[in-house]
Amino acid sequence: MTFNEFKDKIFALAKKDGFEVQIEFNEETEFSIRYANDDIDQYTDASKFSVLVKVLKDGKIGSSSTETLENPEETYNEAVSSWKIIDSEEENFFFDGKGTYQSMETYVGEFEKVPVKEKIDFVKQLYQSAKCDEKIAMVPYALFQNFVIYKKLSNTLGLDLEFKSDGAYSFAMAISQDTSNHSGVWLKVGKKPNELDPKEIGKKACEEALSLLGAQTVESGKYRVILRNTAFDDMLGLFRSMISAENVQKNMSPLKEKLNQKIGSDVLNILDLPYHPLSISNRPFDDEGVPTKEKAIIENGVLKTFLHNLKTARKDRVEPTGNAVRSGISPINLYIKPGELSFNELLKKLGNGLVIIGVDGMHSGANPISGNFSLGARGYKVENGKIVGAVEQITISGNFLELLQNIESVGNDLLVTFGTITPSVLVKELDIAGK
Repeated sequence: MTFNEFKDKIFALAKKDGFEVQIEFNEETEFSIRYANDDIDQYTDASKFSVLVKVLKDGKIGSSSTETLENPEETYNEAVSSWKIIDSEEENFFFDGKGTYQSMETYVGEFEKVPVKEKIDFVKQLYQSAKCDEKIAMVPYALFQNFVIYKKLSNTLGLDLEFKSDGAYSFAMAISQDTSNHSGVWLKVGKKPNELDPKEIGKKACEEALSLLGAQTVESGKYRVILRNTAFDDMLGLFRSMISAENVQKNMSPLKEKLNQKIGSDVLNILDLPYHPLSISNRPFDDEGVPTKEKAIIENGVLKTFLHNLKTARKDRVEPTGNAVRSGISPINLYIKPGELSFNELLKKLGNGLVIIGVDGMHSGANPISGNFSLGARGYKVENGKIVGAVEQITISGNFLELLQNIESVGNDLLVTFGTITPSVLVKELDIAGK
């Protein structure tokens, strides 16, 4: 049975019973190779698809899922059975598809054309490149993965959408050793094979590990700090949670009642982009079928909007923002607008202080409800605008909103990861616990 036959059968059943119905079809293909101990230790080449059926009546939604298109009646009946036992006063609804959908290239298709042997050779080169020096004690792993996602969304209100997206990412970890171990990790995402260079990615991981040899702690105190893009990328996970309207409405965000208030530095501008040419997370509509759109979240330090799905937008009496992702609310591409300074120019402006290149403990040491954080960190000591040594065994602590207010300069060294695009930032003061 084709998807359209499956859909038509369920639509007919729903019409007879007085339900609105929405059908979401997802198909994912994944190819990945992980290399460790001079051999392939993980290999995946798989496809899977699922169909989610939702029925709506009296503001209540019931749902069921299936991995076959052969039993539309059974899938529909399971959704109705689910609807019957729902006991909630919250009103739910479907989107009717009215809106402007941005045209964008989300699928390129070049990674699918690359032979498996070339992908294996890619990971071997990545692994060997990460062992760029005799001081590298080991390379725990090197990985390559590419994916294809196809989504189709239809409902009885007239919504009928589809998109296909693909991309790949690769990363490696290297460990250098002196009196202790020091890890270096490098990640790169790409839409085309020529955007991923195994020798470059491996060398970056190796150089990062080597740069931390001889690392020492520092005296506890308040420091001027550069949060390199790699570290700021990690910490922005806190902000993702804070700007969800669902969390705001549940009193689980420190941004409640701060809309249109100044919460960050004048130089800070954060947007949500439906499309960025270097991203592998672009999409024209969210998981409820609402068009994605560019929006300013923070403009010159002022909080301009929260991110909404249909339900939270109705509750706040605003338009949905196109940010329903899976079962939650999330930015499509969280984009920190770059400034004009290169990383080296940020170093000169820093003068004396620290560069933080990575943090640990985001899950246990950071609280998205209060914004407070206390994180293990590593990086470099800077004197007179130059890196003079490596730093480990320190903890950075504070409140994330205060950190945003203390951003003095924003760099232009954009790092693209999974739905986050950020440069490095110079923070005029941060608490450091060392010795």
